[in-house]
Amino acid sequence: MPRYYPAFIDVRGRDCVVIGGGDLGEEKVLKLLECGARVIVISPTVTRKVEDLESEGRLSWTRRQYRRGDLERAFIAVAATTDDHAMSREIAQEAEERNVLLNVVDVTHLCTFIAPSVARRGEVTVATSTGGASPALARTFREKIESSRILEYADLAPLLAKARARLKSDRLTVSPDHWQECITEELLDVAQSGPSEEAYDMLMRGLLSKAEPV
Repeated sequence: MPRYYPAFIDVRGRDCVVIGGGDLGEEKVLKLLECGARVIVISPTVTRKVEDLESEGRLSWTRRQYRRGDLERAFIAVAATTDDHAMSREIAQEAEERNVLLNVVDVTHLCTFIAPSVARRGEVTVATSTGGASPALARTFREKIESSRILEYADLAPLLAKARARLKSDRLTVSPDHWQECITEELLDVAQSGPSEEAYDMLMRGLLSKAEPV
């Protein structure tokens, strides 16, 4: 099986084509819209949710089957037509010719990217993939992460961003290892239960103890 290169893609304002308007297509549409993509759905029929989104002007719906040329302006494409293997192969061929990133749902060998199982909290996204070997295992990882305390560390993201900006403004640098030493369970407890300034001051004291001029 291929070893996929992990990446987070900025799709804001980019044309993302979803072929298929059923439940799987709806799932892909919602995730793309959540990330600010300009979504084009190509399908004779769609779910009620997708239809409502089109009525609200949040996506474009082309009411027909896929035709060659539909990926001309696509940044990425998703083929959510799992029952039409011939169409999936046609879409994959066009995507390859146009260098369009393509996900074909449940047909890993036609994909140039695969959708991971995602856990989110605040600004932090944790994505898990098994390279297509077992989506169920990827979901298990996601659920284990969501139910453990590890994802709570995402609550520190705004605090860490503020501290990073302060160090940059003061022209100071801190080694990655020391950053990690300062991200403690004690800091998390203070951030979650006490005033935000208390946690910020605690973090800055730790960082400044080993900060160096740029």
